[in-house]
Amino acid sequence: DDSASTEIYTGFPFGISGDDLASRALKQAKRLGAEIVVTRRVEGIDPADLTVRLDGGDVLQTRSIVLAMGVEWRRLEVDSVDRFIGSGVYYGAARSDAGLAQGNDVYLIGAGNSAGQAAIFFSNHARSVTLLVRGESLAASMSHYLIEQISTKANIRVETRSEVVAVHGDEQLEAIEVIDRRTGTTSRRDARALFVLIGAEAATDWLPSEIARDEHGFVLTGTDAMKAGPWKVDREPFALETSAPGIFAVGDIRSGSVKRVAASVGEGGVAIALVHRYLQLSSPWPISPIPPLRRLSPPRAQTL
Repeated sequence: DDSASTEIYTGFPFGISGDDLASRALKQAKRLGAEIVVTRRVEGIDPADLTVRLDGGDVLQTRSIVLAMGVEWRRLEVDSVDRFIGSGVYYGAARSDAGLAQGNDVYLIGAGNSAGQAAIFFSNHARSVTLLVRGESLAASMSHYLIEQISTKANIRVETRSEVVAVHGDEQLEAIEVIDRRTGTTSRRDARALFVLIGAEAATDWLPSEIARDEHGFVLTGTDAMKAGPWKVDREPFALETSAPGIFAVGDIRSGSVKRVAASVGEGGVAIALVHRYLQLSSPWPISPIPPLRRLSPPRAQTL
């Protein structure tokens, strides 16, 4: 979670950054015995035998799989913008980006809660923060409490019906061009930091066809999955189960999910309960604690 601040998660009355929340969750998972595998990429899943193939050819044998990949930031469609990624153009915003904003004129593209939270956070570090909004106002896409907070910040400016149409610089972003759709005029602004928060999309093309998705690529679960996919089991799928028996989906990647931290945490807990119910159905014997993942192929000499 790269949110600059999560304000409405129960138990944190003054909010908590996405970085801090994720760090605490990682420490808690390790303390409870979870095996954390990093610097590896999942390249495929075989629903028939519930195996997971990693980069390099290693295969993990599982008894159930939970998909919790989240989503990827939607990209800005402006010529040459990709060459400035990490050098003035950033997707998402986190507290660790405060140094990029310190004393600078910061520009943010977006009109959702993530953009509002980032604007408020950066206003405490930047000389000015300009929120560029394609629509007529923030009211349709941003929570009222954030709009009120933005209105109290003297160094936050909201420009509606505005879009970035060009970026300039050598190795580092130096300027952007912004068009005012009301007048059709374009202005050039000096800019060293442009944060893009224009929504997210599912990156699920790598999933097998047995896992049904909606028209936007989000994973279907429950009765929606049974209707859309080749459900071949003599029972209805569990609420968070995909069209592939034994494979579950939670969080933002799931079709119809509520884009809130509390909802994702709740779904995670429910999914694990459903995994245990699935394991009980698939085994005639009492379910013992799940052992560490067993590798079917010899592991490579690599630090995880």
